[in-house]
Amino acid sequence: MLAIAFGILASLCFAAASLLAQRGLHLTPTPWGAWLTLVANTIFLLTVHFFVYSQAPIFVADNLVFVAVGLFVPGLTRVLTFRGIRAMGSAITSTIVNTTPMFSTALAMLILRERPGPLVLFGVALIVSGLAIISWEGSERSWKKTELIFPFLAAVLFSMKDVTVRWGLEGSGSPILAAAIAAATSTVEILLINLYVHGEKLALPPRHVIHWFAASGICTGGSFLFMFLALSMERVSIVGPLINSYAVFVLVLTPLIARRIETVTLHKMAGAALVVVGIFLISVGRD
Repeated sequence: MLAIAFGILASLCFAAASLLAQRGLHLTPTPWGAWLTLVANTIFLLTVHFFVYSQAPIFVADNLVFVAVGLFVPGLTRVLTFRGIRAMGSAITSTIVNTTPMFSTALAMLILRERPGPLVLFGVALIVSGLAIISWEGSERSWKKTELIFPFLAAVLFSMKDVTVRWGLEGSGSPILAAAIAAATSTVEILLINLYVHGEKLALPPRHVIHWFAASGICTGGSFLFMFLALSMERVSIVGPLINSYAVFVLVLTPLIARRIETVTLHKMAGAALVVVGIFLISVGRD
């Protein structure tokens, strides 16, 4: 049951981090705001690691898998998601990306030989359906069908992250250190992408908004912490859908953090209800 709690806490922290970063970007749009959240994320995780698992070795071959995780998530997935948003809009892109729990469960069954029961599978289906309802806002299609490949690839990579972390943690001495390594890798990667791919000069956000990004980074650190702890304790098919259901917590936290930026509608609340039922079925159906 502790793994279930950690999965839900990871989802809650993901939602808070997203809204806090959105609040900062609403005030000052800057590509370095997202990078700053990764810096705060890495510092937070390394600090917790040295307080809790200071004896765990860092420079060992087993930790290379978490370097790979950091390269793909959020590195490559960020590029794919932004490409989808640019071509099709955020509503359609986020709807497709929210199919991640379906892919993570399928990959866990295929690669890790997990065998979730019927209640768990039905719960996953409800979560995916609920997330699709939350994200979907409807729009007329003005894009090529081939553009769908980018958000679908992002969803597959997100799901592979869950499976890879679960597999890699079997040889790790510290799930917190594993999360910190992935975060540090992403931080360096996004820095290099901003500098040499997008040609952006390093410029920190103004003082009056920098605290929003710093707070987002700390919440991101909390999400990584709880996610890696959950995956070290329980199967991907159980905690993966919980971790990736943060859209429902966005609805809960929006009135507190981003009331003037996001709106909560009836269809989003209906989707959230499906997600909650799905989480309940997963917690009851795990054996």
